Parts: sequence; C-alpha cells; structure tokens
Amino acid sequence: MLFPKLSGKSVGYVNLDTEARLWIKERGLGTEQNPLIDSSICQTMVDDVHKKYGLDYSYGGWFEDRSFLWKGSYLDKTGTYTHLGVDFNAPAFTEIALDFDGEVVLVGDDHPLDGGWGPHVVVKHQNLPLYFIFAHLDRDPQCAIGDILKKDQIFAKVGKAPYNGNWFSHLHLQAIEQSFFDQLIANNAFDSLDGYGLVKDTEANARRFKDPLAYVELE
Repeated sequence: MLFPKLSGKSVGYVNLDTEARLWIKERGLGTEQNPLIDSSICQTMVDDVHKKYGLDYSYGGWFEDRSFLWKGSYLDKTGTYTHLGVDFNAPAFTEIALDFDGEVVLVGDDHPLDGGWGPHVVVKHQNLPLYFIFAHLDRDPQCAIGDILKKDQIFAKVGKAPYNGNWFSHLHLQAIEQSFFDQLIANNAFDSLDGYGLVKDTEANARRFKDPLAYVELE
C-alpha cells in the first residue's frame, strides 16, 4: 500500500483543474492573476475540495490538462500543461511505501528551485522495464542509491512547502519506460525531465510515461 498509515481512510479521484475553476469562481477571486500559484492558497483549495467530497486524501492527474490550475506558472513559457504523472494529494509527512520490489537508482533534491521536483527518489522496478520517480518529498528520504527496497517498505514521506519544490503537499509519481529513461541517462538529459508535456506529444508521452495507478495500491 502506497500510504500504509492511511489504510481505511477515504480516498477518491478529483480533477484539480476543474475544482480550481469552481473554487475560484465561488470565491469571486478572478483569474487575471492566479492565486493558486501561492502554495499556501493552493493547499487551502485542496483541503476545501477534500472537505466537500468527504475525502481524507485524493488522487488524479495522469494526462490531465492543468492549464487553469497552473496559469501564471513556469509552464506558461512552454505550454506544457499535460500532466505526465499522478498526484496523490496526501497530508504532509505521510509515510510512503513501495508497492513492489525495486532498486533505488537516484536520490536528489533541487531545492530551492521553485516549481521543481524538490526531494525526489527514482526506483527501478525489479520485475518490469519501468522506473518511477517519487517527487515533492520531505527532506532526507530513508534510502540511498543502490538500496534494494522490498514491497511495503517505507522509504520517504510526503513533503511540504517550500522544501518540496514549493508546491501544496502531495506526492507526484511518474512511471518512466526503461528505454526512454536509458536514453535520458545516455544523453545526460535527466535534469531536463519534467512532470508536464505538450498536448501534441500525447501519443509519444503515453508510451514513455505509463499510468502509475496500475502499479500502486491505495486501499
């Protein structure tokens, strides 16, 4: 289970782009300047959405359009609003466990980059040609490069702004197909990897980045 201590808690899917539109309209905030760029305001919005639906935490985001949610962010420069992973909107410091056996191949932290990965861990699936990046973590993950993690082993926690890339508290999980990951490493281009892509690249990105929900358990 991805979040062992949330076992038995209420979880459900939410489309944060849609919910952001409703939340801002209901409060008459306007959209000329996106208030959700402020991580504390975005956290309030997410908490309000959870209360509205009676959820303790939520998930969503694989190949969703985030053009409203992140209007005014760094994504405006590239137009890459298609979310390539899944966000698990869980409380800060929630423990994260691996749902499969795997090897830690990278442990990094790009803080204080605003809008970055923050603390992150990349794990190679032991039995499938896939790598997984766990991002926006709490500082000092409980693992190191070369560690062999077993299924259900806790290795990190959900982070909190500003140290998690200055996002609202959530786990970004992105599944990367092995040949594309190898290509990134061979071209010394891993640092260019982002959690968002262009709509026109959807077909190619769907091959490169699988749906992470197929590889984790929430209940």
